[in-house]
Amino acid sequence: MPQDKSFIEIVDQHLASSDARLPVFNTTAMRIQQEMANEEPELRLIEKLIVSDQSLTAKVLSVSNSAFYKGLQQVSTVRNAIVRLGIHEVSNIVMLISHENNFRSKDPVVHGIMRVLWRHSVGCAMGSNWLAKQCGLHSLAHEAFFAGLLHDVGMLFILTGIDELKHTNELKLQASNALLVEAMNSLHTNHGYALMSHWNLPPKYSKIARDHHQEEFDPNNLLLVLVRLADKACCKLGIGLEEDPSMVLAATSEAEALHISEVDLARMEIMLEDSQVFEAAG
Repeated sequence: MPQDKSFIEIVDQHLASSDARLPVFNTTAMRIQQEMANEEPELRLIEKLIVSDQSLTAKVLSVSNSAFYKGLQQVSTVRNAIVRLGIHEVSNIVMLISHENNFRSKDPVVHGIMRVLWRHSVGCAMGSNWLAKQCGLHSLAHEAFFAGLLHDVGMLFILTGIDELKHTNELKLQASNALLVEAMNSLHTNHGYALMSHWNLPPKYSKIARDHHQEEFDPNNLLLVLVRLADKACCKLGIGLEEDPSMVLAATSEAEALHISEVDLARMEIMLEDSQVFEAAG
């Protein structure tokens, strides 16, 4: 590959080619997600799908018994988990566990950034879900979790592409952490949109991947607003690649659109710090 191109141009070209390896989801997790999209998801089918995957079952039980859920009794079966936590919470746990496997690399630099990005994805998923419930948008809570988890999937795709280029020695340039992050910031929204469209996910998700950093946004698109505010909360707390502790969440346009109080925003910050127990969910 010619080296007269910039690092970002080389990465961008690779991601647009048919050679780029796409992040993948556990087929069981995607089947559960499809079932959860139904108006009345079949609980026994979801239980059966989880139990059919021994590794997934073990991890679901492990997370269900984690400090985050603070249960008084040990969860010993998938059915117990569904009864105690609810089907939506269990399906969210399944998505976390299955998606986490994409955030791994044998390259120590890429792997380190992937783990930070994973923490951010978890935080944004949990934050979006919590905000939906707190703002009385219960019908959006499950979608908000999924949208928050995947909003930065373009960054994951870019890191996967860089990993491939380094492995095949097609990337001769030595890329610093700062250059990797610059490439991710420059390219992730467009590639995230394209990737989610390729997966045939509903446009509401791909548009969030594309628009979550836009200065102008539609305050009536509540799913987008939830993800944007959770994203900013994570940034304030340093859960991710950026940190801005001086950010005043209550002064943001997103907080105004959701009519959420400073007290509730402070509660969300506490929840987000607690949610980092999921950093090692997989």
